[in-house]
Amino acid sequence: MDAKVVAVVVTFQPDQTLIEAVHALEPQVSSVLLVDNGSDSERLRILQQLRSAFEPMLLGKNLGVGAAHNIGIARARELGATHVLLMDQDSIAQPKMVESMLTVEASLTASGKRVGALGPVYHDPRLGKSWPFYRMSCFGVRGYECTGEDTVPCDFLISSGTLVRMPVIDEVGPINEGYFLEHVDTEWSLRARFHGFALFGVCNAHMNHMLGDDTVRVPFSDHHVQIYQPYRHYYLFRNSMLLWRERHARLPWKLNEVRRLLARILYFSLFVPPRLERLRFMVLGIWHGMLGRIGPLRTR
Repeated sequence: MDAKVVAVVVTFQPDQTLIEAVHALEPQVSSVLLVDNGSDSERLRILQQLRSAFEPMLLGKNLGVGAAHNIGIARARELGATHVLLMDQDSIAQPKMVESMLTVEASLTASGKRVGALGPVYHDPRLGKSWPFYRMSCFGVRGYECTGEDTVPCDFLISSGTLVRMPVIDEVGPINEGYFLEHVDTEWSLRARFHGFALFGVCNAHMNHMLGDDTVRVPFSDHHVQIYQPYRHYYLFRNSMLLWRERHARLPWKLNEVRRLLARILYFSLFVPPRLERLRFMVLGIWHGMLGRIGPLRTR
């Protein structure tokens, strides 16, 4: 049976990059679904600049990344999709990205691999850097570059660019809507691995994708870190605490996450303005994670 890939693009206050993103996807998939999480009328006008080869799904309010993806996946199922391609509004698929992943999936499946999902190499043009794929080791998480291989086995895939078959979603389950924003991809990846599915990075599939709103250089080094709006620290810290409790969260991830969160607390609360606001969101996220709160942050 031929693959029918439906792209699910989640949007929230998109800019002109969305037009390029949709046009890059159109020749590679059967349909493009735009699931909008409550953008204002001015930003929604961008959708009017697009050609007709997409289906808008306007949710009217921000239900979160997970809920938007699940709504898009449900619609893709109605359209008879064999696969869904999850995408962000600012991710630009390079030519033959989807074809390359489908070819690799067919080869891996023929060799007996229980393929759960595949993802492309994503390149940040802002940094001039391609990111590795990540795999758990005994004491944490390590990055693995493409060095001549067709694929890189991995334990995590970022949401954007993930290609997954419908039967895998049926077995692993939908994306966790309670996380709302951060770690929705981490949680699903760990759950897929727990169910015995393998994840792969595809070295011949490429996508431009920028992590964070901006980047900043770490003092006294050449290393750059992504900068997000302060409120996103809340979701990162809270959802790390929530995911820590799940049986599919393995010890190497937990050890690595403790190191990452401690480093974030020290770095962002000391060096990245607004420091106190960032620290407040981090502490609040830890507290709400311990309480088991889910969904959007509700401010007074």
